[in-house]
Amino acid sequence: DKSVKLPPPPKDGISFNTLPWNLNLPDEHSYIHLTTTPDKGWTLEHYDPETDGGLLLDSHKHYSSTPLPLYPSTTSLNYGTTIWEGLACRRSPTSEKAIVFRPQKNYARFVNGAKAMCLPAPSYELFMRGLQLVLQENAGLIPPAPEVDPETGVPQGGAKLYIRPMLLGSGQQLGLHASPQISLLFFVSPTG
Repeated sequence: DKSVKLPPPPKDGISFNTLPWNLNLPDEHSYIHLTTTPDKGWTLEHYDPETDGGLLLDSHKHYSSTPLPLYPSTTSLNYGTTIWEGLACRRSPTSEKAIVFRPQKNYARFVNGAKAMCLPAPSYELFMRGLQLVLQENAGLIPPAPEVDPETGVPQGGAKLYIRPMLLGSGQQLGLHASPQISLLFFVSPTG
């Protein structure tokens, strides 16, 4: 089926164009959290693109009620073993489709950062499906499509659903070694 499913309309009662650049409405959204070890890495158990199955599809958590379990000895807190990217999702002013600008470029930087931090990088398919799932889970937080200037054709307004994929050493240890646990996260926030 090649038909495109449009996201639901934006949630009522949110003044998207007045939201600051910050974490907004955390009670309204969910995030995705997967874990692995350095030896195992990201496998088909996490996401299998052939079957569109794996742990990824059941890994969403409510943002406000399910905090990350971090300890004082968490590797990323002590040694900075964290990478992240930032993407913007907007509604098309002409089709209402959810559009993310050049996510393949974000993936390439994510992989380079993972290598620099000695973290196992997720596959392209896992990364892209994670983005898609976090958007689907939070589709009501995608702001309305902007108005288009009739003279220039340029969309007006900067409201977006910001997406932040992260990879971090989430295991506990005291020495500077590869973290015994790695976390892959995708979270969102509507922003102005």
